[in-house]
Amino acid sequence: MKHFKGFTIIECVAALAITALTLLLAGWSLTALSASNRHSLDCSVDWYVFLKEMEAGSHHFVLQEAHVDNIRVHSPQTDLDYLLQKHNDNLYLTSWSRGGYMPLFSGVEACTFKQLPGRRVLVEVTRENGEKLAGVIQFYHE
Repeated sequence: MKHFKGFTIIECVAALAITALTLLLAGWSLTALSASNRHSLDCSVDWYVFLKEMEAGSHHFVLQEAHVDNIRVHSPQTDLDYLLQKHNDNLYLTSWSRGGYMPLFSGVEACTFKQLPGRRVLVEVTRENGEKLAGVIQFYHE
């Protein structure tokens, strides 16, 4: 009986199965990594949009007073007074004189404000997912 050098069909199937399993696990890992990076980027983006919206030249917000749980600002552009505060799980900008509100940032579990020198306010937020964010808003002078 002759002995041929080479692989048996069982060895080939086993090698193919191991290769397929390795590629499948690598694909799942890359998908999970991509999704987690996208989620963390989304969280960061809406936080920076909120900060920039509060500093926008189109509103020209002037700080009137800051408390631990809210900020009172005035917009010379609209000649309206606004209150920024947490309600339920959002930060809302509410108009005192005309009513109405605008949600600016969502997923908020806790929020504090602290007035700093030079018309600046430190905003510290804890999101519902446990993420802690902090930023400084620079308000305009009258």
